[in-house]
Amino acid sequence: MLLTNSAAWIPEEQAQLEVGQAPWPKVGDDDLIISTHAVAVNPVDWKIQSWGGFGVKYPYILGEDVAGVVVEVGANFKHKFRTGQRVIGHASGLAHGHAYGAFQKYPLLRGSLTAVVPDEIPLSEAVVLPLSISTSAAGLYTKIGLHLRSPGDDTSSFADKKPTLLVWGGSSSVGSSVIQLAVASGYTVVTTASLSNFDYVRKLGATEVADYHEPDVTTKLIDFLGDTKLVGAYDAIGSEITVRQNAAVLHALGGGKIVSVGKAPEVPHNDVEIVRISSSIIDNQEPNVAKEIWGEYVPAALASGKLVPEPKPLVTGHGLSDVQEGLDKQKAGVSASKIVIELHPKKAVPATQPRSLAE
Repeated sequence: MLLTNSAAWIPEEQAQLEVGQAPWPKVGDDDLIISTHAVAVNPVDWKIQSWGGFGVKYPYILGEDVAGVVVEVGANFKHKFRTGQRVIGHASGLAHGHAYGAFQKYPLLRGSLTAVVPDEIPLSEAVVLPLSISTSAAGLYTKIGLHLRSPGDDTSSFADKKPTLLVWGGSSSVGSSVIQLAVASGYTVVTTASLSNFDYVRKLGATEVADYHEPDVTTKLIDFLGDTKLVGAYDAIGSEITVRQNAAVLHALGGGKIVSVGKAPEVPHNDVEIVRISSSIIDNQEPNVAKEIWGEYVPAALASGKLVPEPKPLVTGHGLSDVQEGLDKQKAGVSASKIVIELHPKKAVPATQPRSLAE
């Protein structure tokens, strides 16, 4: 007897999403199956749909952010999760195939990229976090990235003067998590945002904020950072323009390293290193970081209130058929919010194996 699953498929490159049946996932030793209650939309989702590429094999199930209830637990994570628990997870379909895509009723999740959510936090709010946590951790803590101290490390050496991190794009989804993680790790944060989001990024923990719209934004950042111990820059926007602006700031202050979520252009500064990072680093290259951040910090910090789901969700739909509209709205642009689609799954019933777009 098999259970039914369905998904919002992208059947071919640059096609619109189609809701159809999907295979019931087969749980591996390192996996969970969850019943999806909410998904969030990230720029990578519409970029894959609009641009193609990314190594995707079609038909495919998009989606990186998912929240729901545990249905089945693989052997290696039975000590950590149980059925019925409320969780968020980074859906790693790009690395592991469409069974791990978020935009379906019953996705697979890597146990190492999943965390329990306290009852007092609605899943439609918590779902904004997963991809941003993985991407933030990849840039902040890996050897490929800035290799900073993590939240559980001893920061007694910071007693006299906390090191400072420059975060470009603090009000973005990734920037919001970078600020929270960096502050939790003992660092002072200087960031950029639009004037309307100054209070937002300060609430997250940023000490100084510069308006990226201003033509003298790099000069202001140099002034803010002049007397600090700068450990590098995290570019949460990742455009050629923003990376070059970060490089100008670091060069003026003696050089350093920039981690970028997007572009890594050449710059005319030999004392500046630019590294492009992605969330997959903590899954397949430096899993110790995933264990420390996802396995230890995230569940504890959510429970204590030290990690808050930001930016706020903007709920635009209530079913898989509404996911395409969510992609369209994210592509059009949002500020200090994240597109979320709620799903209200009914109890799965025994059925014959359905035909799916994957066949």
